[in-house]
Amino acid sequence: MVDEDSQARTQLNILRAEGHDVLAIGEIGKNGTPDPEVFELAQTLDRVLLTHNAEDFNQLHLEHPGHPEVMAVYRDANPLKNMTYADIARAIVRLERSGMPVGSEFHVLNHWR
Repeated sequence: MVDEDSQARTQLNILRAEGHDVLAIGEIGKNGTPDPEVFELAQTLDRVLLTHNAEDFNQLHLEHPGHPEVMAVYRDANPLKNMTYADIARAIVRLERSGMPVGSEFHVLNHWR
């Protein structure tokens, strides 16, 4: 599931072209849903959650173990250092291929750039 702050059409298209089963929060009419409800919805749907709202979802991850994975992208104060949509897609592939455990984990995709 892609959180509201990460559902740019270009990002969705790139992820889908990579073969990911992507569901954006806006596509199910849930834009504006508070973070705890988005987190719960991802759990209910058994979906990995992709977000740029790293701090809030890291806190939810710590408070609610046993959830599907959260993949977070931190933004830098300097926009030139931020990950592009293609960077994010490549980082997800690298993480998946790494053999790192998934499920109930909080992964910072910036580390997989």
